[in-house]
Amino acid sequence: MAISLDDATRLSIEMVRVMKLFAAMRQHAPKVHPGVEPASYPILFNLGAGPQRVSLLAEHVYSDVSTVSRQVSTLVSHGVLEKVTDPQDGRACIVSLSAGGVALVEHLKASRGEWFCQLLQDWEPADAQAFGDYLERFAASFEDSKTTPFTMSNSKAVDASETKPVDASLTKPSGAPKTRRIEVSK
Repeated sequence: MAISLDDATRLSIEMVRVMKLFAAMRQHAPKVHPGVEPASYPILFNLGAGPQRVSLLAEHVYSDVSTVSRQVSTLVSHGVLEKVTDPQDGRACIVSLSAGGVALVEHLKASRGEWFCQLLQDWEPADAQAFGDYLERFAASFEDSKTTPFTMSNSKAVDASETKPVDASLTKPSGAPKTRRIEVSK
């Protein structure tokens, strides 16, 4: 049975809120390594599963090859990754974590785990387990949806001529917080 449009809308709004919070927190997070930007963490975590070609790594981190190649070069120059010629195709390279890279990934996992323990300190262990299970399921569904184009069903496109301008009294003053919780009623 499919979920209701109201529930789907609520989930999408909360997901955007969480993504924005992560982006805001990333800007203030301490650097764990002077040469490693948080944008490179997905590369490091994916290489934890084993060596890969840059093209496959780009696919796994949902980025283009040129961006990943540039990030890999930076990580190699900082000693976090090692790059060797692919023995099966001398034109390609295989990338793997160096010993320092393995240590960095373990440090990142541990510090993130501690951070989430603090964030969820008032949660029951069963709730955290269930949330993890649902999040894994959501991620799998989201990943599967990459191959299926979205089509609107019973909704119609918004005609710009039918929209009204925003009331200026509703806009935030310059000193207002940048985020605001939106409550969705059922």
